[in-house]
Amino acid sequence: MVRNLPSIKSILPRSFFGRAVLIVVVPILLLQIVLSVVFVQRHYERVTQQMTGSMLDVVSVELSRLDALSASALDQAGTSDLAQAVGLDMKMSVLVPADVEDGVAWYDLAGREILTVLRDAVPGYQVAMLRTDPDRAVVWALTRHGPVQVSIPRNRLAPTNPHQLLVLVFVASLILVLIALQYLRLQIRPIRRLGAAAEAYGRGQSVPVRAGGAREIRAAALAFVDMRNRIERQNAQRKLMLSGLGHDMRTPLTRMRLMLSMAEPSDDRDALETEITGLEKLLDGFLDYARGEEPAGQGPVDPVQVVSDLVARYRNAGRPVALEMAADLPDSLWLRDGQLDRALDNILGNALEYGTRAHVCVAAQQDKLTIAIEDDGPGIAPEDRARACEPFVRLDKSRNQNAGVHVGLGLAIAMNMARTHGGQLGLTDGVTLGGLRVVLTLPVDPPPDALSSARVS
Repeated sequence: MVRNLPSIKSILPRSFFGRAVLIVVVPILLLQIVLSVVFVQRHYERVTQQMTGSMLDVVSVELSRLDALSASALDQAGTSDLAQAVGLDMKMSVLVPADVEDGVAWYDLAGREILTVLRDAVPGYQVAMLRTDPDRAVVWALTRHGPVQVSIPRNRLAPTNPHQLLVLVFVASLILVLIALQYLRLQIRPIRRLGAAAEAYGRGQSVPVRAGGAREIRAAALAFVDMRNRIERQNAQRKLMLSGLGHDMRTPLTRMRLMLSMAEPSDDRDALETEITGLEKLLDGFLDYARGEEPAGQGPVDPVQVVSDLVARYRNAGRPVALEMAADLPDSLWLRDGQLDRALDNILGNALEYGTRAHVCVAAQQDKLTIAIEDDGPGIAPEDRARACEPFVRLDKSRNQNAGVHVGLGLAIAMNMARTHGGQLGLTDGVTLGGLRVVLTLPVDPPPDALSSARVS
């Protein structure tokens, strides 16, 4: 059975800096390998062959000279001036030791070529020893007078310090890689700052961004700043509209309620009071949504105390709310003032209006705090859950028609709160009561200066 091999995408670095480094380093490594192979095989090996061949010409001349001598003159022949000039040491009647075998060390690149040339060019070749002495090559050959041991200096057979060129190329490549890495770091720094500013803006923080880097990166930074300014102007106008609407409508509603309080009791009066109560509820939703997007100071908030107080308030009003607290919950979260209470109030209020009872569960998972609120209502279909978190969206077909007047901002307020603080809001099926389960997840202990690294000086 053939196993699934990992794809190329899973092997490649995921960051832009890692991929850029890969683009720079891989060609340099390939160039280094190709240069090394070409140098060793084409230059170094050929030079070694030429030097060894030239030296063996001298060895052949000396062996021919010894063959031409008589046995009586052989002892007094001595070493010729040519052999002394090239450093040859020749000894007659020296048998090949039993432990000597042809071969070279695995790292001796020149030794392989030397051994090949010795076998082909030395007359009467028997064996060569290249492993014992790194400075000399010892060869045994047969002559008319018996075996001869020839010791040849290695510097006459191969170039010395052949690795110098490779070392120089490696050092030059390393310096170029370091320069390229520094250049890439300077080019990627504006991208990281732009990404940090975009992430901070998603959390409701407006971090100053200065365009820097290459022309394309500057253009992206300027486009981001323009987009952020347009969004902030639109948000400001929407907040102003919602705030003005709530303020302007609350005054006539107050006068209408005062006029009804002075009227005689009747069914029409009760109906009008119900309508006024519904309108005030709509206005409160608008104002809560507007306040949720306003910038506010952050500080430590005790989530256990917030949830306990909220559940106690609903219980005092006669609403059936069950509370389940896990152990080892965090003492504080770094949140905007009042936003956690407002978000949970909207979620729990919706749960009790669309259902008859609610269940609140608070748990901690690694570096996250999870607050789940579940009801026994009809729930929301999976395909409608994403739309349910959008502002001004009501799913009356799937929820209870008799739940009252709603503007569709409860889950939107909670979603904005979660995104502002780097958390998440999810809708799932209930596991305890069988209705809708709303899960609010918030990070635990984010540093107060988490966004300081994103600021551009």
